[in-house]
Amino acid sequence: MRLIAAMKSFGDRRTAVRLEILGALWGTLQLAESARVINISPGGALIMSPSEMPLDATAPVKLTLGGEELTLQARVKHLRHVAASAEEPAHYLIGLELLGMPAVLAQALE
Repeated sequence: MRLIAAMKSFGDRRTAVRLEILGALWGTLQLAESARVINISPGGALIMSPSEMPLDATAPVKLTLGGEELTLQARVKHLRHVAASAEEPAHYLIGLELLGMPAVLAQALE
């Protein structure tokens, strides 16, 4: 408690008390960022993204098909950094394994 009082005296403008974490505390940060689909098949997709994703991470992926938004789970299977060129900024090619396929997407891929 002494540490918090000392911090406040140096201009800390936080109004809530901060609690010390003992041990590991895991959380999730979800960012919504657009990526371009390069190709897609019933088992996976290759996307181009300005940000990398950790290998084996799973995340919800939202696709827009015929004006309808679909959400499916995907797992990152491979990742490759592509340096900037005259045509494109630096980006990542991310191979995703699709962990489920809505019927409407399966029909569109046929």
